[in-house]
Amino acid sequence: MRLKKCLMAAAAVPAALAGAALLPACADEDDACRYDAVPRFYRTQAVALVASSQRTGQLLADNEPVAAADLRLAVQLQKTYYGHQPARRWQLLPAAYACPPAPAPGYLGTPQVLDSVVLRSRYPYDAQHPAGASLNDLLLEADTGQPLPARASRSAEPQLQLRVPPAAAGPQQFVVRYRLADGTMYSAQTPVLQLSR
Repeated sequence: MRLKKCLMAAAAVPAALAGAALLPACADEDDACRYDAVPRFYRTQAVALVASSQRTGQLLADNEPVAAADLRLAVQLQKTYYGHQPARRWQLLPAAYACPPAPAPGYLGTPQVLDSVVLRSRYPYDAQHPAGASLNDLLLEADTGQPLPARASRSAEPQLQLRVPPAAAGPQQFVVRYRLADGTMYSAQTPVLQLSR
């Protein structure tokens, strides 16, 4: 497969450049993703919002009952990892390589800057939080117990819990809006949950 890909890439290069060492050799591809060879980063491609029980760790299905104090909401990023090879003396341009879909040791995170994470419900939560209102003031980071920060310097995958239960037991469907500083926006939602006090 790699030989075919390399031959196709070579065919696309104009004949005048075919003999010049302007492009990285196909043999370099494996080395480019090695964590000790080049800077390693990821880019966010999509977002998921996962609802689970804090007590059992089990994912919650559609219409499953859960107590507000037991609910954990996890923002999960679908990432593309890549390595960036600086231009070598014999190359005119730097090269970027798509890397395997899991981070090798030493990944440096992402250059993408997070603008905001906003969580809402499609159903009324209480008198101060009608359907569609931000619930950020009701959220704590599950690992630290601290309020969800308004800003973060890099994209992040917060694990959240509710600080207070809803005014009444009933359906809740949580929706997250994940916005990057460049204006890119992602949205995801949980199944409809039967949230109890």
